[in-house]
Parts: sequence; structure tokens; C-alpha cells
Amino acid sequence: MTETAAGQDKGSVRRNGAITVLALTMAAFHLAAASPFWLAPNLVLRAVHALLAVVVILLLMPAARNRAGAAIDLILGALAVVTLGYAVLFEPSIVVRPPWTQEATGVELFIALGALVVILEATRRALGMAIVWLCLIFIAYAFVGPELRFVSWLRPLAHGGVGLSEFVDQMYFSFEGVFGTALGVSAEYIFLFVMFGAVLQVAGGGDFFITITRAMTGQTRGGPAKIAVVASGLMGMMSGSSVANVATTGSLTIPMMLKLGYPRRFAGAVEAIASTGGQITPPIMGAAAFLMAAILGIPYLEVVAAAFLPAALFYVALLLAVHLASLKLGLKPLDKAEAGSTRRVLASGWTFLLPVVLLVTLMLQGYSPGYSAFFGVIAALVVPYLRPSTFVGWRQVVAGIRLGVEGAAVVAVACASAGIIVGIVQISGLGFKFSSVVTGFAGGSLDMALVLAMIAAFIFGMGMPTTAAYIVQATLVAPALVKLGADPLAAHMFVFYYAVLGQITPPLAVAAYAAAPIAGEKASRVGWTAFLIGLPIYIVPFMFVSNTVLLTPEVSVDLIYTLGRSVVAVGALSAVVIGWLFGASLSWLARGGLILTAVLMVHPGIWTSLAGVLLLIGVYGLQRRVLHTNESVT
Repeated sequence: MTETAAGQDKGSVRRNGAITVLALTMAAFHLAAASPFWLAPNLVLRAVHALLAVVVILLLMPAARNRAGAAIDLILGALAVVTLGYAVLFEPSIVVRPPWTQEATGVELFIALGALVVILEATRRALGMAIVWLCLIFIAYAFVGPELRFVSWLRPLAHGGVGLSEFVDQMYFSFEGVFGTALGVSAEYIFLFVMFGAVLQVAGGGDFFITITRAMTGQTRGGPAKIAVVASGLMGMMSGSSVANVATTGSLTIPMMLKLGYPRRFAGAVEAIASTGGQITPPIMGAAAFLMAAILGIPYLEVVAAAFLPAALFYVALLLAVHLASLKLGLKPLDKAEAGSTRRVLASGWTFLLPVVLLVTLMLQGYSPGYSAFFGVIAALVVPYLRPSTFVGWRQVVAGIRLGVEGAAVVAVACASAGIIVGIVQISGLGFKFSSVVTGFAGGSLDMALVLAMIAAFIFGMGMPTTAAYIVQATLVAPALVKLGADPLAAHMFVFYYAVLGQITPPLAVAAYAAAPIAGEKASRVGWTAFLIGLPIYIVPFMFVSNTVLLTPEVSVDLIYTLGRSVVAVGALSAVVIGWLFGASLSWLARGGLILTAVLMVHPGIWTSLAGVLLLIGVYGLQRRVLHTNESVT
């Protein structure tokens, strides 16, 4: 081994050790802050959260694995400590500082601008350039906004201008910028929930959920694909990241689907969609759900309740597609020995359910998500040691903590960067201006505004993590929908749903691209297949905006009627995508009838629903005729 290589190896070991120490420090700090024994000041909690997250990412993703890279990382790390540590040291004076009333000093300018530099650099390393470019565009907008009045098509977005001192005040010396609501939710809630999922997964909970799903669904038609759907949904709740979930569960479920006979692109697509859906699946949803609760000022449980039926429709559509595909391909279920016994799996791993039950019970009792997650994490750490069969070594526990911190650090820098965008939207009045533009384009029509909002969601969310995509859309797009009469919760659920679906929407379907190498297929093929299979899911947000009863699941005749229409709509489109229903392939006439059925079912109304049912009966008649003809030929 050369001297240079030996030095690099030694540096990697040191870096790895430093990451582990930082991860344990960050975990201990957040557990202490969430415990009943210490109440950390908001600014201190957020600044320490951002500081530790930035340093973890600088170590985890170095500029280069040589001396020059180490020097760059050292300088950036020192800059992070100085600029973000400043907020911790001077917290008492910062929180009482009146906004926009005094000129920023040279030191304050250095501190604020330096903090933005290290946050954006950490974001670039963790998430790529998409969100960084968006932040830079918004920063440019803050300063050149007055000049937009000279460009006719941009004139509606012009504003009076933002001075450097105002910008610094908004970004750093207030709770409206970097240290705003997004970073606060990340520090108080998201970190603990990501930690909970990571610790439970490494302790053996991940294997348990996959095994119990295989035992429950493996002996049904197309069992391995259904295992992927259910297991990935369960694991997605814990990981909060569709890409991480694909990497975890996909390595098991995709080979199972391929072995049974599913095409490679189909297997990868199903795993990508199922992993993505975990972020909208109660009770432990993706990070953006906590942000939604904070932005709307409602309890997290209200968001969970609202998400229940839309999530159910998501998985109904996907399970139907999987089932119909298995019928079309003539695939068999797993044999009994390979599927396993549900009773035996439960008997060997039921203790892994205890942390989840405890977490949900505490939230149902009215405790805050952070408080509930604190005890959930403690339970997840203790559970493996309750029985000899689930015992794990301390190294696995440390690995789980580190895994959780690494995931939470990425969310933290995304939230800090999103805070830059939110702060500029507020100080420039862009939110109101953008709402007016959308309203004008939509001609006052909520339906047209929803279509525009969907397109905007795909553009803003392209290549961005769900959390950041949701924050941007919640700031710009959701207010326009509310202005046109949409229920506020429905409007935010709408943009949240599409922020999640951005993970499987080409051209940057990141979840599908993560599944492609596991499936041994081209990324573009898996991406477009995921989009096509997921098409029925794309109409769900339109359903719950026009039928808000789907977001308030109290049993009633209206709810049963609306839910029935919704199931028929997504089921009809799933059949169209797969090309199979009622035991035979679908003709183009039958597909057209099913598409029209779905359209009629989306809009409320007895007559439209009746017409949809009659069309469905007509398609059934067509399919029976095709089936009879095929049998006669045979």
C-alpha cells in the first residue's frame, strides 16, 4: 500500500469515527430537548440542530478525499460553528431584536451570509443543485424584484425591493428565515421520528414487517408484488424517504417479483410506487406532514386522520394493478412453506409492534408528536433486549442511531434552505402576488387552478425532496387554491400529495431510478412504468378537494357514497393501465368506457354516478362476450 493510500485510509477511519461521535451527540441532544426534563429555547434548539446537521453532512460527503478536500471541509466546518454557534451564544439578544429597525453591522452581515453559505453548501452535497438553484433564484428575486416592472410578463411579480440589512434580518435574526417553522419542525419532531424508524429498523423491526407481510399476502395471487406493496408502505412510514425505502425493501421484494415472473420494469415500478406511498400513510407519515400541521396550526393527529382515506385509495389502486397484472400474466402465489406462517411470525416478533403502539397511543392521548416520539425512541431501543431471540449488540444500536441521524441531517438542511425561500416569499409579498397570478390564469375556476397547481407541483418538485417541494408549494400554490374556495386542509393535502408523487414522476422519478438497478432495467423504463401504473393515484387529490368528506372520515351515508365512487374511479383506471378486467384483455372500446366511468365518478352527483355505473355494467357485458368468444375458440 502506498503512503498516500495509507493516509487516505487513516483519514477515512477518523472521519467515520467523528461522524459516529457527532451522531451520538446529536441524538443525545434531541432526546434531552424532547424529554420532560429540559425545555430548550426555540432558537437554541434550531441553531444547534442546523449546526450539527451541517457538520455531519460535511463529514459524510467530503469535498474530496484528499488534503485539499479536507482543508475545504475544515474551513466550512469552522464557518458553520462560528455562524450558527453565534445564534446559540447570543440567543437572548436575538429573540428581542426588533426587525428591520437598525442597520446590520459588519459582523452581523458576515454571520448571516456565512450561515447561508454553509447551509447551501451542505444542501448541495446532500440533495444536489435543484433546491440550491431555487434558493439562489429567490435570493436574486429579493434584490432585483423592483426591476421586474420593466418586463411586461413579469410585472405582476414586481415588488418594492429588499435592502441587504432587511434581507439579513429576515434570513438570520428572525424566526421567518433559516430558523423558521420548517427548521423548527425538523428539530422538534422530524428528527425524533426519523430516529425512531431507523432504530426500530436496525433492531429487527424492518425484517419483522417484511416477514409478517409475506406470511399474510404471499399465498394470494401475485403474492410477492403484494408483499412489496404492503411491506414498502409499512417501511416507508418508518424511513420517511422513498429512495432509502426502495434500497431497503426493494433488495428483497424486487427479486421475489422477478422470480415469480413479473417483468423487470413492472417489478421496479411497483416497489418505487409502494415505497413512495409510505410518506402519506398514517400514523407515521413523511416529514412534510409535520410541516403541514405547523403551517395550518392544527394538531398532527388531524393531518393523520385526513390522510387516512387518501392513503387507502393510493394502495387500493396499486394493489388492484398488481392483482390484475398477476391475473393477466397467469402468475401463481408463493407456496405455503415459502410464505411462512402468520402465527409463527407474530409469536417470534410481536415485541416490535410495542414501540409503534406506544407512539400512536401517546398521540391519541393528546401528547405532542415530539413527546410521543421521545418515548417511542426509548421503547425502540429497549425492545430488542426483552427477548433472547431479538437481542442485538450495542454496535447495531449505534448503527441505527447513526443511520437515523444521517437521514435527519439531510431533512434538516433541506428545511433550513426552504426557510430561505419562505422568508423571501414573506418579505417580498410574493405569496399574495403569485396567488393573484394563478387566480387570473385560472379565470376564477377552482378546477382549472387545481390543474395549474398540479403542474406547478411537478415543476417545483422536480428533483427535490418531498419536504422542500411541499414547503415551496405550501407557500406559493396552496394560498391560491384557498383563495378560490378550496378548504385549507384540502389545499395543503393536495400539494403535499403531488409533492410525494413527484418521486415517481418522470423525468426525475428518483424513487423509480433507485429501483432500476435492483431490477436490472433501464431507469427511464422503470420511471415511465411507475408513472403509468400510478396514473389512477394522480386523480385522488382532485377527489378529496371536491369531496372533502374524504378528509373527515366520520361514518355517514355521504362518506360511504363518496368512497364507493372513488374506489370505482381508481379501480377503473387501474384496469385501463393493466389492460385486463373480468377475466379478459380489454379492447380499446372497453378502455374508453372505463376512462369515462372514472371521469364520471370523480365529480359528485347522483346522475353522473349512475351513468358511471351503467357504463361499468356495459364494460362487464363486453368482457363477458370476449370471454365467451375465447372459450368457444378454445
